[in-house]
Amino acid sequence: MPLLLLRLLVLLLLLGWVYLPPALQQGLLLPLWVGAGWLIFITRLELARVRRQVWLAQYLQGGSVFRQRLQFGLIGLLWQLLLSLLLALLLLLQLLVADGWFWVLLALSLPLLLLAEKSLTALLGGSLKPEYLPVLVRRWSLLLVTGLLILLMLLVRLQLSQPWLIGLSWSDALLLQLQMQGEPGLLAMLLRLSQTLDITWQWLLQNALGNRDDFGWLSLLGWGALFVLQAAFCLAWMQLLVGARWLLKKHRE
Repeated sequence: MPLLLLRLLVLLLLLGWVYLPPALQQGLLLPLWVGAGWLIFITRLELARVRRQVWLAQYLQGGSVFRQRLQFGLIGLLWQLLLSLLLALLLLLQLLVADGWFWVLLALSLPLLLLAEKSLTALLGGSLKPEYLPVLVRRWSLLLVTGLLILLMLLVRLQLSQPWLIGLSWSDALLLQLQMQGEPGLLAMLLRLSQTLDITWQWLLQNALGNRDDFGWLSLLGWGALFVLQAAFCLAWMQLLVGARWLLKKHRE
């Protein structure tokens, strides 16, 4: 099975989950969260281990006792697992409230990632050590397409019309825009949290930009929150796609 087709199946699986009834969405949340977290974890763990190995090989002698003790250990594994689960949860929650243009950009990232991987492999094949070439190509192509995806999403967001929140208090803005108010269930609670963050940064941007002297730091906070959340989502998505290579390897075995 080609890698591009496998990644497309991952996209379609998530798209199908988003359009399921709420009861089925909540029932499938845990297995999807675990699966997405695992694929993200595989990607992060591979990159972290290679980065640690290169650093140790550069500064320490081969027989150094510190080289053995500074290898990637249990604490590093747990830290990467925690980050992976948080990124996977953010990814799933953002997909549940995503508009149509969001999915178009996610679909566009599939051929872009494949093109970046093939181009970097051809460009760097004669310069890098063979044992490091695949993982470094995956890392650099991931960073390249993630940066491009962040830029595209920010540009599209700035072009779209936003709810008018100028002059409203933060609590009034939440009451006006927050959906699923009072609905039970863990998924509904997580979605309300995600929507609260989204409404909060919109409120900060609209109410801080017009009064820069008094609230310039709020404007910076709003833009910073927007960028960080968008970057974390894009990073999680691209690491999920790169981790899909593990599924292809298991399929071939």
